[in-house]
Amino acid sequence: MNASIAPSQNFKNPIGLLFRMLISGQRAAYSALVHEALRVMSRPLNRLLAGRERKLCETATQASAPVILITGAPRSGTTLVYQTLSRYLDVSCFSNLTSLFPDAPLTGTRLFRWLPRRRTADFRNYYGQTAGLDGPNDGFSVWNRWLGDDRYVPRTDLSVDEQQAIARFFSVWCATFGKPFLNKNNRNAGCLQLLSKAIPQASFLVVRRNPLYVAQSLIKARQQVQGDKTTGWGLHSHSSTDTADPLAYVDDVCDQVLQIETELKEQLQHIPQDRIIEFTYEEFCDAPEMILRQIVSRIEGVQLKEELIRSELRPFTTSSSMDLTSAETARLMSRLPVH
Repeated sequence: MNASIAPSQNFKNPIGLLFRMLISGQRAAYSALVHEALRVMSRPLNRLLAGRERKLCETATQASAPVILITGAPRSGTTLVYQTLSRYLDVSCFSNLTSLFPDAPLTGTRLFRWLPRRRTADFRNYYGQTAGLDGPNDGFSVWNRWLGDDRYVPRTDLSVDEQQAIARFFSVWCATFGKPFLNKNNRNAGCLQLLSKAIPQASFLVVRRNPLYVAQSLIKARQQVQGDKTTGWGLHSHSSTDTADPLAYVDDVCDQVLQIETELKEQLQHIPQDRIIEFTYEEFCDAPEMILRQIVSRIEGVQLKEELIRSELRPFTTSSSMDLTSAETARLMSRLPVH
């Protein structure tokens, strides 16, 4: 099989993606377009705040509050976990507002934290994009300063100074907002061992999902985001150049799913077990409150929003059907373990 790494610009056809988002009918997709427009408009303020940000990071006090990093394969349910935890745990996180200030995430977030927050829960998302300025954000605008601009492959050759800069940033963040920090970023699955060293107070929530449904969702994401099933999308994705096999892209996705799982297992072996909490997407959807309580029992210093949990948290519905073509499904089932 002849394959190449997905291009570092991350998206094959941005204009086509814009059109598909406009006709999607999904609020989170429209919200993502608004965020992008706001990001352009906020560039002057971002530059203005950058100097204040540098001073803050150099002089601010630090806190060793817990840092909780959610990771797993793309399309494995990590965004839903992120949205749920950010609502029902007493934590801070990168938001869509934070993403407007790539050079001043601390200062920008603090400056506008008076903005009203959503009163009702919204667990919808558009391929990881959430709605509203207060919606939880992957934080690529922050992580990229250390891990690079390629959303599919993280840097793993960080210097000691860069690792210390990561540690300082999150210590200052926790001190600034007075709460533990929470984030989800699927790319971070490629550098967990590195992050465990750089952020000693970090705990890792590893989300897994039935690999058949992960692969199915990745194929659909390729079509929706890239406009083409043969073009890779997500961590460790590949774009096949094999034109002789019309289902080569299915093999590419299977290779992607298997590679991520292999890498996760290898990296987790080098992280103390008391810093790792693993669960499946299916378990989380069936009993989200149980998983929340497991997390707070394992990570000291993290609190639940008990009243909010009692009033609104309910199990989530999971999709358990294969709706690809029969040929695609057969190829997937021949390559991936069936749960």
